[in-house]
Amino acid sequence: MKLHRLTYVVFLVFLGVYLLGNHLLPVTDPVESNYALTAKEMVLSGDWLSPQIYGHYWYDKPIMIYWLLSLSYSLFGITDFAARLPSAFFGAMSVAFLYQGVRTVSGKRLSSLGAACIMGTSLIVWIISHGIITDMVLLFATVGTFYFAYRGFTSPTHMAIAYGFAGLGVLTKGPVGLVLPGLLFLIYAGVKRSWALVKALFPWQGLLLFLLVVIPWYGYMYIVHGMDFINGFLGLHNITRATQSEHPEVNHWWYYLPIFLGGSLPWTGAILYGMYRGWKGRTDAYLYTMVLGWGTILFYTLMATKYPTYALISVIPFSILGMWGLEALQEQDASYTRWWWLLGPTLLLWWAFGIASFWAPWGFWWILRAFVVGVTVFMAGCYWYRKRWMMPFVAGAGTLVILTIVLLEGLVPLMMLRSSVPYHAPAENFHGTAYYYGDYATSIPYYTGVIPLRISHGLVKVAPQEKPKTDKVDAPKSEGRSEKWSGKDVMPQISAEDFVRRVKAGEPTLVFVNRDAVKDVETSEVGPYLHRVHESEKVVVFRSN
Repeated sequence: MKLHRLTYVVFLVFLGVYLLGNHLLPVTDPVESNYALTAKEMVLSGDWLSPQIYGHYWYDKPIMIYWLLSLSYSLFGITDFAARLPSAFFGAMSVAFLYQGVRTVSGKRLSSLGAACIMGTSLIVWIISHGIITDMVLLFATVGTFYFAYRGFTSPTHMAIAYGFAGLGVLTKGPVGLVLPGLLFLIYAGVKRSWALVKALFPWQGLLLFLLVVIPWYGYMYIVHGMDFINGFLGLHNITRATQSEHPEVNHWWYYLPIFLGGSLPWTGAILYGMYRGWKGRTDAYLYTMVLGWGTILFYTLMATKYPTYALISVIPFSILGMWGLEALQEQDASYTRWWWLLGPTLLLWWAFGIASFWAPWGFWWILRAFVVGVTVFMAGCYWYRKRWMMPFVAGAGTLVILTIVLLEGLVPLMMLRSSVPYHAPAENFHGTAYYYGDYATSIPYYTGVIPLRISHGLVKVAPQEKPKTDKVDAPKSEGRSEKWSGKDVMPQISAEDFVRRVKAGEPTLVFVNRDAVKDVETSEVGPYLHRVHESEKVVVFRSN
């Protein structure tokens, strides 16, 4: 596949977009810090094959994200910029790959650029491209899987390459990297009622390439860790995740619909219009994109555990549908009232940020508000003078500027509240045992180098005749959550009873306490033995007297 010259340009432009401001964003709890700390321990220990956290092996995700983070740390140091580089890089790679794929299949430069820009400027892609999670790498692998499979229905060589990209997805996210695309391709073949398409899905070369990609690491993990790996990775983090919800409170059949509608902004209307206009012709490409997009959403809707990022890969086919929607709006006989399919969602996104800024107690928001007003007036001028091709450009460019302002003025201080950056100073010269009381906070050992023992809940003042509720050490869980999920929380823990005994015995103590749990500590038996040494909006740090 010959790379088109604009593919390089698209990659560099979006790499710059996604990297902008990344060095200012701290690693946050509870998700990002798990990946960041695991990769940090991988680099420091020299073991680049077996993921570990808190000095113990764990099997939450496959190796790919940890390799990328570890490589980034090795090149740029263990910094916030290095932690966010892999997602930004693979986000830009995904956008460029989509341009390359659509351009190769359609031969249309402008349409291909439109599809790539829709994906690259969609709200959910912009957000996740700044995150420290696996999903941007999976997005890149899935672009390759979807593209080569589409061409592979008539070419065994391309289908084999699709298996290679599916293997990359399995190294990034687990079995879903192969299972989900495979199911979607079978559904597409069923919609087309073609047995030939089904047979095209199973070239021996593809199966061999897939095994060559995934067997080395998975085989190594099984040989070294045996059933602990199988039970932890396949059992808890895949089968249990699919069959028993980790967060039962969000189990709604419509969970992914608002994520699709909101995450696709400012292009939601164009995507829906593309679905509507394509229904009459129902070409092979249209059926393929609809099956991939809505099939992904249906698949994750049927899964027990739901996360906002799970259905991210649906943005690939939906971006192509959005491009077709914009093309339909460009038709000379198209009524200008139809342009509200684009204008409505775009203005909704812009003004939502502008209005929300009045409730943010930080940031110099007049820049954002002035820009929202200005770009809205400019968009109105484009609409009034019927600048058909200018409106999509302004929608995308204006959204990127607004999101950048929101990042610099709003996200940086907001994310600081979910991070442990400020606690390095009080922990730097401390020699003793550190403890943590409150929500899961892996960013503490990531930033401070100190691994605290998490105190079990129940640290409250108790009357002498009452028995303290410290019989069990466990993390708080969502109501209705299966006991099997208790195995996911691997932070070292200590019972409240043992903690009280240690403090009273005079051991040097440093305690990180969630702001909403400070009263529990100060009114407990250890309250008189501790004094505050640091405070922030998130955590109060106590030290023994």
